[in-house]
Amino acid sequence: MAGAGGLPQEERASRKRKQLTKINYRPLADINITALVDVTLVLLIIFMVAAPMLKNSVDVAVPQASTAESKSDEGITITVKKDGSILIDQSKVDESSFDVAFEQTYGSSKEPVFLQADKEVPYSKVLHVIDVLRQVGVTDLGLIADPLQSATGRRG
Repeated sequence: MAGAGGLPQEERASRKRKQLTKINYRPLADINITALVDVTLVLLIIFMVAAPMLKNSVDVAVPQASTAESKSDEGITITVKKDGSILIDQSKVDESSFDVAFEQTYGSSKEPVFLQADKEVPYSKVLHVIDVLRQVGVTDLGLIADPLQSATGRRG
């Protein structure tokens, strides 16, 4: 029995099934980078949080002061530990060669220098380090202290 198109009804149904099952595959011209951007942003956040923790790894109990301010990370940090050892940016140096080692590190740069000393270090030791820094030519010297905590736990 022929239909309106001149083909038997079964043949038309067969062609229609073939058309429905045939899928045209072609290459994609776009690349989806959404997942790449997500992973990149997560890694950026992780490194931004972790980076400041890596710099301050010297354990020193610095004294407290009511006028203490947050320290800028720009500059050279000199640390005098409780046992009397001296560190220049976390590199331990001998006390007798501190001036030479600092001059090699500091050179002719005009970066600020920050001095942090444990509160148990004798005052004479701190003054000796300051004296050596002045002799080498340091003009921008800051002392590191923790903010003073009041009895209620607030800065004050």
